[in-house]
Amino acid sequence: MLRWLFRYEQKDTVIHRLDPRVKLVWLFGLSILTVVLGVPWLLVLLFLSTLPFWFMLAPSISKIRAMVWLFGAIVLGFVISQSLFYYWAEEPFLTIVPSTFPVIGYLTGGICLYSDGAMYGLFQSFRFMTTVSAAMVVVATTHPSELIIALVRFSCLKVGNREYHIGLPYEIAFMVSSAVSFAPSMIEECAIIVNSMKARGLELKGGISTKIKALRYLFVPMVINILRGGRQIAIAADARGFRATANRTYVKELKLKGNDYVFLLYTVVFTVTGLYLSFIGFGGTAPI
Repeated sequence: MLRWLFRYEQKDTVIHRLDPRVKLVWLFGLSILTVVLGVPWLLVLLFLSTLPFWFMLAPSISKIRAMVWLFGAIVLGFVISQSLFYYWAEEPFLTIVPSTFPVIGYLTGGICLYSDGAMYGLFQSFRFMTTVSAAMVVVATTHPSELIIALVRFSCLKVGNREYHIGLPYEIAFMVSSAVSFAPSMIEECAIIVNSMKARGLELKGGISTKIKALRYLFVPMVINILRGGRQIAIAADARGFRATANRTYVKELKLKGNDYVFLLYTVVFTVTGLYLSFIGFGGTAPI
């Protein structure tokens, strides 16, 4: 179910028709704001600003459930970790292991849950969820080939009769595109291996020991399949003349249109407003 969150969906929506470079600028602007803004309600609004783009994408019910599950796991992880390791709290909400407990209590000084830490982790989770949500929108609405072109030929500078393209080297762009597709491929491989193991009699019901045993059977074939897939990509790239020439040509040329300029203006205004709010006192990462 989660593998569909990180795959390109071929649709004809407003977001799909936007230039991939503009979407990358939007993602970059949101990533900056997640760092510079520090007020909880602004972090929540920043995350909510990504949701309208998901509605424009019109995701399926299964994808919405996967998103809720993913964001719920992120929130739970941040809340638990910060409630255990929140150094600014004074009084614990619940003491799990007292400091007088032999060995563990002496080494850790006691393990406690802090309500202030739980609230801090809740709001800090919105930083991560904002970036993840925006990145998934970009991946779901941008074809991998267009993503590579956007990274390689992000901008064009003309000097005389020659054009100089500003962007990442093609090798780095190809690596980024491959890394984006790695997560869904790995999840899909895990699902295939688990189903094949079940068909051979592997029992997954039981306690934690049963799950650990299942992971042991899962690890080796998953690593082998990942290495095999990487080798196939390398062979395919060599067969198609990857890095054969210094200057590459492209079938599709990116060109900004009216909708792209409107979205770019929105991104600039949104980012500048966030930076201004951070400058006048709504920034920082200090605890609440």
